[in-house]
Amino acid sequence: MSETQQAAEASTGPSNNDAAAPAAASTGPTAAAGTTTTVSAAAASAAAVAAPVVPTDVLEERLIDEEYKIWKKNTPFLYDYVMTHSLEWPSLTCQWLPRRNHNNNNHNDNNNTSATEEHNLLIGTHTTGEQNYLMVASCTLPRQQHLAQEGELQQQQQQQQQQQQQQQQQDAASSKNGNGKSRPRKSSATSGGGTSSTAAGATSSGGATVPAPEYDEEKGEMGGFGLAPDSHVVGKITIQHKIAHEGEVNRARYMPQNPFIVASRGPNPEVYIWDRSKHPSVPAPNSVFSPQGVCIGHLREGYGMVWSAFHPGHLATASEDQTVRIWDVSHAVLGGNNSSSSSAAPRQPQPAASAGHQIAALTVLQGHSDTVEDVDWHFKDPNLLVSVGGDRKICLWDRANPTKPHFVVKDAHLADINSVAFNPCDQHILATGSSDKSIGIWDVRRLDAKVHSLEHVHVDDVFTIQWAPFNEAILASCSADRRVAIWDLTRVGQEQTPEDAQDGPPELLFLHGGHTSKVSDLGWNPDAPWTLASSSEDNIFQIWSMAEEIYSSSSLLLSSSSGNGWDDSDAYSGGGGGGNTRKGLGRHELE
Repeated sequence: MSETQQAAEASTGPSNNDAAAPAAASTGPTAAAGTTTTVSAAAASAAAVAAPVVPTDVLEERLIDEEYKIWKKNTPFLYDYVMTHSLEWPSLTCQWLPRRNHNNNNHNDNNNTSATEEHNLLIGTHTTGEQNYLMVASCTLPRQQHLAQEGELQQQQQQQQQQQQQQQQQDAASSKNGNGKSRPRKSSATSGGGTSSTAAGATSSGGATVPAPEYDEEKGEMGGFGLAPDSHVVGKITIQHKIAHEGEVNRARYMPQNPFIVASRGPNPEVYIWDRSKHPSVPAPNSVFSPQGVCIGHLREGYGMVWSAFHPGHLATASEDQTVRIWDVSHAVLGGNNSSSSSAAPRQPQPAASAGHQIAALTVLQGHSDTVEDVDWHFKDPNLLVSVGGDRKICLWDRANPTKPHFVVKDAHLADINSVAFNPCDQHILATGSSDKSIGIWDVRRLDAKVHSLEHVHVDDVFTIQWAPFNEAILASCSADRRVAIWDLTRVGQEQTPEDAQDGPPELLFLHGGHTSKVSDLGWNPDAPWTLASSSEDNIFQIWSMAEEIYSSSSLLLSSSSGNGWDDSDAYSGGGGGGNTRKGLGRHELE
């Protein structure tokens, strides 16, 4: 995407001196269509001689703007709820924190009358010339039980309306006058699953689905919707905690054993370890950069980073220096015994590292010949790791023998591999996302070839992939093409009609089109199934949940409730998949 376009889109957010507000979502990135392009005198004279050429950047901006307007117009039919927030600075990282608080008077989690609950996310800033921050954002979402109850109530109301319509039609047919023939109810792609009349559109007395009250007919746009109308706190995204950070935040991840412990990475080679409980909510004006620990050893910056689910304090990081390093930060933040750090040779203090304990690497894994883009730890084997990089390799590592990779897949993709993720439910499956615009599904028992390739959807680099924590067959991916795709592997090989095939392969469950710039990161909410957060380079941060009718086939409902509904023996044969529920994918279908 051009720099002109990114600047135009970023200008739609709040100014640098103004605090970000959710109200900015109502304006959104549509102002990019009004961007003007300056042409030099030399270029103008050349254009007078040659045939006139329309600037491609302007055309692209207009196309993106029109697609965004169409998406906003159709959001009531495609989502249970959407929240759009314009950050002061873009965030390259986002991760849901597992803690949450219910919004009720007595703060009793067993009180089922609460309609909303508070959720927190870990994000950061990406700017130059200004102070960067590691931040915790807070938002309020409808409780899942409340959503289910409202969905059942809405279905009952719809059944009653249908019965009334049938009765009216029968009365009209038997009437001698033939007057007053009732109009049949219009069917929408996602008529159920909303929390209220503001969720997926209200239903008029005649039975036709109409846009929600927040819909602006003149602008053709809609801000956040799908939340309880009687609660003024729902839909707001606020910054609860800010910690001064050295440079932009490339990636931030919390330790699963203690969510207050966070590791972050910036433009420097060091990896920073933070204890959020030891930092004030708002840093003082004269506050200094003060992490609890600094991991020193990498020679260049990086993005990939993952905590061990088995060993508290163990962290694996990937870097542009072509290595993966494993650290034990327990001495710095948990009061443990880090023999590697204490026995390391003395180092000269560095400005960025002088504030915290200096930590040396336990293990250095060397097997890549280019940048190591990402690393992941196995969910059941504490010694098994996987790394991917710009050399198009997949390297499996065994910590018991760290001198060389346990297994190497060469030329796993046609371009750089940017992301890798083990399936949290199926120990044999992993996925890789690549700059060749595809996602590879692999079986660690047979790494000689992909089990399946998810392609022909993304049209640019795939940046991040993440398995759903509640269903082993569901995978999310984000790309430089401004899209977030949700995949259902139980649908692989399923037959399609020609009309459905135009929307993509059968395993494509949903395509989120709410961003107008590259999507940097995404995250599944572990406490609210089917709720995701996604962040793009134009300061836009979105929290959304697709309409229940899109994923409510029998196989997905069973697997979502049991947490293990996908049998990898026939997952790629299309077995177990229900009918096609991707009615909302055609953006022009409901225009």
